[in-house]
Amino acid sequence: MAEIAPKRPLRLLLIEDDASFSERMRRNLASEGFDVGVADSGEEALGRLRQEFFDLVITDIKMQGMSGLDVLRRIRSGEGEGIDPDLPVVVLTSVNTVETAVEAMKLGAADYIGKDAEKRETVVRLRRVLEQSKLLNDNRKLRAQLESRTAFAELIGDSPAMQRIKEQIRSLGPSDAPVLITGDTGSGKELVARALHAASLRAHEPFIDVNCAALPDENLFQSELFGHEKGAFTGALNQRIGRLEMAGRGTIFFDEIAELSRESQAKILKTVEQMEITRLGGSRSIRIDCRLLWATNKELAAEVREGRFREDLYYRINVIPLHIPPLRERMEDIVPLMRYSLAHFARRHRKAELRISDEAQSMLKRYNWPGNVRELRNVAERLVFLAQHESILPDDLRRCGLAPPAAHPTVNLPEEGIDLEEVERQYVIAALERAEWSQKEASRLLGISVDRMNARVKKFNLRHPSWRTNR
Repeated sequence: MAEIAPKRPLRLLLIEDDASFSERMRRNLASEGFDVGVADSGEEALGRLRQEFFDLVITDIKMQGMSGLDVLRRIRSGEGEGIDPDLPVVVLTSVNTVETAVEAMKLGAADYIGKDAEKRETVVRLRRVLEQSKLLNDNRKLRAQLESRTAFAELIGDSPAMQRIKEQIRSLGPSDAPVLITGDTGSGKELVARALHAASLRAHEPFIDVNCAALPDENLFQSELFGHEKGAFTGALNQRIGRLEMAGRGTIFFDEIAELSRESQAKILKTVEQMEITRLGGSRSIRIDCRLLWATNKELAAEVREGRFREDLYYRINVIPLHIPPLRERMEDIVPLMRYSLAHFARRHRKAELRISDEAQSMLKRYNWPGNVRELRNVAERLVFLAQHESILPDDLRRCGLAPPAAHPTVNLPEEGIDLEEVERQYVIAALERAEWSQKEASRLLGISVDRMNARVKKFNLRHPSWRTNR
């Protein structure tokens, strides 16, 4: 039976410049099961809060240099990079600083405790503050969960594949884990990224998307992502905040990450490892606290083997993979997606809503949808303008560019019969040869999934020098 991990002790940060009082209070709190860190100045405390996690801060009000009120203001301002503005703060007061303690409460302190208070009273009041903080956090999480239902507003469909994706979003949303979203062009990778953000505790913070394919120039890439200082280069007339700073405590989504040059990949890797940036032309390191999501329509492992993608960055971003199957592999979602898209564009263009005839539904399901969800939405928008009746008919789909299903060819079966498996093997090899031994491309030519292609490669014991393993 697996051993249950022990409960984490609550971490407190004590800010006190009186060394003897600080040590006495640290020992008293440690004896009650708290994990207590100590800082002897406000400056040191803010530095630790940027780097470490604490459940609560206890600060003396009167200290040399930065006062306890200054520390409280910095925390509550939300401008302390990497510091939680909702972190509970308890101030320590002496007899002659009660008025200052009241001021601290107005600034957002959770409580104030006299320095001469008994150990029992101190512990009881700290636990009360921690319990209130937990209740507030639980309420925030509950609100986020309720609001996360909107995360699935545009993820239409109940196919097994879509149900798995929605379950993954529910599971991964509240975490800060990096997610690599993969799938064909137009399959809805940005929709999934936005759903992950909406299902997170960062849902009220910005969602910033970066189209890596649109940033081929190194200077443009760095300026867009990291920002620049005034005078950093010709034409830099003003300071500019980059996308990573704009994201704040929200989410930044790197779409088509495989399109970046290796030099840009190296800069991204450094950012991911240090969670710090420096603006172009600047010298100050700026900490960032955003969630990182990635997407690509390429097989990154193959890109690594070909030397086009850095292996170290690949392992950094491929922590939790989330794959979106192409639309042709989740046929149950096609008609619901079309209904949703038709209603959406009818509202946008102030047109009457359209029904879909049974014949048109069958035709939609037989179409291969090479452009995936993006293509389907384009067809839906055209139908809103081109459909000639209240119900969409196959002719309407043909006018929108959907080719009619191919007629069944006449098959001449030899008198002596055939070896069906050998015919299948020949077609698999022919598709692989035409696709230059890319299983993904060969699967497209044969109209089957990559998994089914992989199964046939194993079944027929096929190998090629470009493959590291038989797959």
